[in-house]
Amino acid sequence: MKPRHHQIKLYGIILITSLFGSLLIGCTTVGSSSIKSGRLSYNEAIAQTNNQQMLMAVIKNRYEETGNLLAVSSVTANVRVTTSTGIQLGFGDAADYAGSLVPFSAGAVYEENPTISYIPVAGAHYTRQVFSPVSISVLAQLGGTLADPSYIYKVLIASINGIQNPDFLFPSSELDPQFSRVLTIITKLTQAHCLHWIEDALHAGSYSIVINNYAPVYTDEVNELLKLLGLSKQSTRATQVILPVVLALDGRDSKGIGITTRSVADLMEILSAAIKVPEEDVLKGVAAVYPPPGLAGKGLRVDYSQARPEHVTVAVPYRNGWFYIDETDQATKKYFRLLSALWSVSVADSTADGSARPVLTVPVSR
Repeated sequence: MKPRHHQIKLYGIILITSLFGSLLIGCTTVGSSSIKSGRLSYNEAIAQTNNQQMLMAVIKNRYEETGNLLAVSSVTANVRVTTSTGIQLGFGDAADYAGSLVPFSAGAVYEENPTISYIPVAGAHYTRQVFSPVSISVLAQLGGTLADPSYIYKVLIASINGIQNPDFLFPSSELDPQFSRVLTIITKLTQAHCLHWIEDALHAGSYSIVINNYAPVYTDEVNELLKLLGLSKQSTRATQVILPVVLALDGRDSKGIGITTRSVADLMEILSAAIKVPEEDVLKGVAAVYPPPGLAGKGLRVDYSQARPEHVTVAVPYRNGWFYIDETDQATKKYFRLLSALWSVSVADSTADGSARPVLTVPVSR
């Protein structure tokens, strides 16, 4: 019969082998588990910091300061799993170590070390993207897909066939009720499935507004819309109205619609005016002063608090306090989401050739 310590050693080897095999099997699930636990966290962190970065840029614009942007170009998460096993064996009289030994032990350590790369957002291409008017294609895509397109038109359109929708109400300007009426009719016809944006199949980027199947229910609205736009009234036999849409001050010469749109920079300026600047900063004159907002900025609000606020959509610390958008402020949240979407397109387009730009790579270790 083999000595007892040899039996213990044999059992230990068997247990270690079994345990090691189990750990190897467990390692095959680490990849999928890391995706489940990490992907949403990384995505949420990027989205949150994008919002904070953009709000900070808006705030610095109000304070007439320069803001810099960094775009996340890549996140590489290196996952490492290390395992350890051990066994304690006793020799000699069992009475000397009975109850004192742990037959076997094992452990596994999961470690994730992400490497994050950033690209500075700057240059002539980015500047052109931010200061260029929103294209007709973007306006058509947003206006033609949303249930209530009036919001998109109110925010993005600065004028339509000479009818103005000013950013701000200077002493010499005022809201034109004709613009609101145009939006009301267009929205009504869109929701009735009578008004559609159509892209010219032969000329990419060329769009028209087509109004059809409107008679007799909406004949009066269509004729009122044409009158407001300075276009000829349709005959009673007409079943379809085709209005070419172009970026122009006025499109009546081409029997269509001329639209001027706002840029991302314009939208940022409108939101900057909605910041509730601390009274001390107003008295010191360190922040820009704006006139009352037009339709696009009406009801927007970026609040300020000396204490860190709770229940916010986005908040950033600045000048001994916190600027934030309250999570219950639906108007500002909606505007901020649109601005974020348009700004992200500008950033993506300007960093598409990121390989030629300086890249800041930050390894994060634990």
